[in-house]
Amino acid sequence: MSNLLDAKSLTRYASARKLVVLLHAFTHNADSMKHVKAVIAESHGNCGADIFMPELPLSRSSCADPVALCNQLLQQIDALWAARIDQYGAAYQSITIVGHSYGALLGRKLYAYACGETAKAPFEPGITRKTARPWAAKVERIILLAGMNRGWRISHNMSPAKAVGFSVGVALGGLWQALTRKKLAIMHIHRGAPYVTNLRIQWLAMRYAAKDKGVGNALTVQLLGSIDDLVSPEDNIDLVSGSDFIYLDVAKSGHANIIDMDDSPAAQDRKRKFRAALLNDEATLRQQYNQLPQDERLPGKRDEVTDLIFVIHGIRDPGYWTHKIARRVKQRGKEYQKVFETETSSYGYFPMLSFLFPWRRREKVEWLMDQYAEGLAQYPNARFSYVGHSHGTYLLTKALTEYPCCRFKQVVLAGSVVRTDYAWAELLKQGRVEQVLNYIASGDWVVAWFPNAMQMLNWQDLGGAGHNGFQSEQVKQIRYVKGAHSAALHEDNWDAIADFVITGKTDELPAPIKEHKQSLLVSAVGKAAPLLWLSIIYLLYLTGSAIWPDLSVRQWRDVLFSALYVAGILLVLTKV
Repeated sequence: MSNLLDAKSLTRYASARKLVVLLHAFTHNADSMKHVKAVIAESHGNCGADIFMPELPLSRSSCADPVALCNQLLQQIDALWAARIDQYGAAYQSITIVGHSYGALLGRKLYAYACGETAKAPFEPGITRKTARPWAAKVERIILLAGMNRGWRISHNMSPAKAVGFSVGVALGGLWQALTRKKLAIMHIHRGAPYVTNLRIQWLAMRYAAKDKGVGNALTVQLLGSIDDLVSPEDNIDLVSGSDFIYLDVAKSGHANIIDMDDSPAAQDRKRKFRAALLNDEATLRQQYNQLPQDERLPGKRDEVTDLIFVIHGIRDPGYWTHKIARRVKQRGKEYQKVFETETSSYGYFPMLSFLFPWRRREKVEWLMDQYAEGLAQYPNARFSYVGHSHGTYLLTKALTEYPCCRFKQVVLAGSVVRTDYAWAELLKQGRVEQVLNYIASGDWVVAWFPNAMQMLNWQDLGGAGHNGFQSEQVKQIRYVKGAHSAALHEDNWDAIADFVITGKTDELPAPIKEHKQSLLVSAVGKAAPLLWLSIIYLLYLTGSAIWPDLSVRQWRDVLFSALYVAGILLVLTKV
């Protein structure tokens, strides 16, 4: 990545006592912020502020990692801070960060990193310095222009043309990532993506720690376009990590043109609101401009809650049982003077075909982490535990892998579709998980036949832990629960699950659901699973050849492509 600090990116004055950092949007360039820069120069006096306006590598085809980009920006601001002291004998008196769209997410992340890591929300591995920067305490305000605080997603707020364009882009981006192992920069800020959700959690932790650390409480002001045609209102306004933001509605402005602050009549409200965000004190802004409706507020914090338990279902499952187990945990928690709340939201019915596609599974991981962030905001003193079945076990382990801010106290897995070599030991060592309990069924043919086969073929990131157990000796494993894929969810086992979540202690299985060995048939299926799948595929081929005996290889290929084409049309008609 090229050096962001060059002669063109920095406007410097000997008399300046302020530093303003301007970060542009995706597919834009530094020059797109020229009107914003002009308003800043006018507002602070011609020589009152140094302005750092770097050219960011955010072209449409960019594969820049925003974490690495933030790390480089941090180093550049470090250099600016040191140079100001060396050359002029005094540090900057204040710093303001201004970001547009993608740049707004970079600006927030930049500030969170500058304030230093907190134990509850560790930084990503790419951040080389974990402690607070000396200039972090001088950041007085952050101004977000059309900031997509929860990331972007394809929604009804987009025009049909944009929705189709984004859908095609997502498909091509996924294909590019599969072929090159490189992720497009725009995909890093999709709603629920690790960069975005880690930011929300790190921001919450920063705010909670601000009083003790003396840094992390900078005023944050967001300008919202009245006709934003790219990002939905619920993604612009983050009620979890942005509940204390000041929101200013800007008339006749969209996502892109909110930075156009020239002399045209339409730009006057933008200029006026931006100048107010830049100069007015917090009390004035909250009294005169704050536009967040009263009905758009997160439920109040509940400091008395000691524990939050997630109970998450699997595929092809509406998840009714989750409420029953959650209620049992709450009831038994009272016996130990604990105040439990539960998160049993459903990600909806998830069919088998969707389960085969990693990007569809990833969507549900992003959904889970959205619930996680909301839980942190609502229950700031709670410790989180997790009970997952089938696909619910995958969601947890994928979240732990991709989101370093994610942590759980007790983890209960049933019908697990996770790889048997999952790195539990490292997570337990880091303290991100305290205890893991894995139930293995006597006849879980679903896991034995399907995800277990995928692990044996080393295809995708699914596995047979619900059939074979985990390799890690640090995982507590119960062998065997009598029954099939959902055996451990039997009502006779609810008390045992609740007791483990509350106390960490494991009991013997009740006699009616205990089995001493696995089914010989299911065990055999598990050992020969890949061969069985190959046999089924060959059988389907033979059946097709019998029905259409005269089709050539080329004609079979045409049939396949036609089917994929029809499937693509159905996807556009039903999802866009």
